[in-house]
Amino acid sequence: MILKRIIKKIAKIIFGRFKLRLRRRKLEKKLAVINGQLSFKITSYYSRNSNDILVKLCDQYGSDKGSEQNLNPYPWDSHSYADFYSRHFASCRNNIKKVFECGIGTNNPNIPSNMTVNGIPGASLRVWRDYFPNADIFGGDIDAEILFEEDRIKTFYLDQLNPNAIKIFWDTVGITDFDLMIDDGLHTFDAGLTLFIHSICHLSSDGVYVIEDVQNKDLFKYKTFFEHSNYNVDFILLDRPTLDLADNNLVVIRK
Repeated sequence: MILKRIIKKIAKIIFGRFKLRLRRRKLEKKLAVINGQLSFKITSYYSRNSNDILVKLCDQYGSDKGSEQNLNPYPWDSHSYADFYSRHFASCRNNIKKVFECGIGTNNPNIPSNMTVNGIPGASLRVWRDYFPNADIFGGDIDAEILFEEDRIKTFYLDQLNPNAIKIFWDTVGITDFDLMIDDGLHTFDAGLTLFIHSICHLSSDGVYVIEDVQNKDLFKYKTFFEHSNYNVDFILLDRPTLDLADNNLVVIRK
């Protein structure tokens, strides 16, 4: 019986690795299109810092933007966005004054892109509050039941598929110069594009707008949309050694 379990476990590991390699090969063929059309790229190899404060904050509050100890309540593997954000903001944390994030992290299983019933609404907002000690944090979500207010955090209703609802949100917030804006909401191209079009005017001249959890197929759609724009756009693919890229991708926009 023990031998049978061992054989089954070994087979699962071998099959899992084969499956991962197969997915990566398919992905490489898809990305060849982007590689051919966007000839310039930066490939960065790094060793993860287990003591990084941003990663630790993600574990502390239960955000899936990055994890070191896998303490978070959701069933999927954490993204590695914390690594990216840390490299961009570690040297200027005290200078960030205004942060916006769409997607508070609903735990209502009936709402798309939810964090499961074990999710912790507001996790990433608390991460940003602690990471940027001088910043006011503003969040928006379609789930009105999870809206809250804490020290330096305010949240409001926001339907990112509804241009009128987005306008009402911004009229209520009343700020037009955010240093960092993050779309961690519905995770569809239409939702991401709608929010961007009606929100980019609220980014400061030297701010950063990030669309998280971009699926591989949507990278091409964003590329097509931005190819004739005047924005500076990076398509960031964050590779996790033992996992498929899946949606561990970012679109980073600067004016």
